Parts: sequence; C-alpha cells; structure tokens
Amino acid sequence: MGRNETAYQMKLKILSWNIWGGQHLPEILELIKREKPDVIGLQEVIEDFDGTNNIAKIIAEKFGYEWFFYPTHEVDTARLYHLLEPRTVRMGNAILSRIPIAKTDVHQLSEEKGRFAVEAVIPVNGRELHFYSTHLKHTHQKPEKLQDRQAQNLAEIMPKENAVLMSDFNTTPDGNPVKIVGGVMKNTDTELKPTWSVYPEGCPICKPQKLDTRLDYIFASKDLKTDSFTVYDSKGSDHLPISVILKI
Repeated sequence: MGRNETAYQMKLKILSWNIWGGQHLPEILELIKREKPDVIGLQEVIEDFDGTNNIAKIIAEKFGYEWFFYPTHEVDTARLYHLLEPRTVRMGNAILSRIPIAKTDVHQLSEEKGRFAVEAVIPVNGRELHFYSTHLKHTHQKPEKLQDRQAQNLAEIMPKENAVLMSDFNTTPDGNPVKIVGGVMKNTDTELKPTWSVYPEGCPICKPQKLDTRLDYIFASKDLKTDSFTVYDSKGSDHLPISVILKI
C-alpha cells in the first residue's frame, strides 16, 4: 500500500435497516452478529411507553454498542406488526455505534406525521462524523408534498462535510426526495437493487407481491469516500438491510 493510500486509513461498515418493529428479532440479531457493522441506523424502532422493550436497546446491549433513540409518534402494533402483542407503542429512529458517541441531536422534519432525523456525532481519526437516521412518510410510492417538504428540511440540515445519512425514504430512486437530498449529498449506491418488500404484509394498502421496489438509501457528504455497497438477503424485516464501507 502506498503512503498516499494511507496505511492509517480506517474503514467503517455502516448499516441501515428499517426493522419493522423488530417482530423478526432473531433474524435481525443473526445478521448483525454476522456482519459486525460499526455504525447502524435503524428505522421503525419501537418501545413501550415506560421505555421498556426498546428494540434498539436490546440490540445495543447484546453486541456492546452505544445507542441513541428518539420516539417520533405512536403506532398500533395490530395495524403494522401482526406477530407482536396488540398494543400502542412509541416508534422512532435510532443510531448504534461501536465507537463512543460524543453528542446527539434531533431534527424535526415535519410536525405533521411526526417525522424527525436523529443525529449522533462520532469522532473518528481526528474528524467529527455526523451520522443521521431518518424515516420519511410512507406515500405508497406516490408523490406527495409533505414527503417532499420533509426531504427539503433534511437537505437543509445536512452538513457539507463529514455526514452520513441512513434512511428509509419511502420513495423510489426517481422520487423527489431522492433528487432533493441527492442535490447536496451523494447516493453511495449506483445499482439501486430493490429493498422492499420481503413480506406481502409490508403494506396492507400496497399489498406488495414481490421484492421489486427500492426505498432505502445511504447518502454521504461529497467529501467522504465510500465503496462496497451491499444489499443483504434477510427475513428480519419487510425491508432488506443495506450497508456501505466508509473510508476515513
């Protein structure tokens, strides 16, 4: 390896996953154990109102991650998660990290539908990296102004450097949110393989019959180097997990 290629270069595996309430938790744990990501962005994390049964906490404590979770709205498990005990829970986004988290923040994308992006600042090789996890409104793959506004607000809060966005955008690659965020960050994947839906129960309105739709993305600020984007096979959720290698 040449000196300019940097023997000091550090590689981080970044994984993003809408975990569908964690109702297939053994499969989720199996993939994380096997792939050993350094930073994880999770969407559709649920917990009970007293803070117990938080899926992000369960994963973090199992594998030794620091974690940050912020609940965004309430959901009825009977409507979304047929394998879970029927109850009302809080849903939100989370970030897990093997590297100590220096600070955290929360950014509101829209008051309507309670959409937020969670942020974790993680120092790596002398740089403060800003990691975000977010989940835009589900519009059944149809354009909607609220979703576009969420994406515009997201683009406005993204730093120009040292930023990684892990997301379920709930839109296809030609959708406005991808174009809006793509105007300030780079999509780390070029093949755009489908990530949804592994299960027909993934949406009672869409009733997806096969895995043929791309909804999940990892964006990075244009100064960061990434490679080895991967879409994993898994039965852990209606969404497939995705990852990329970040070079620091």
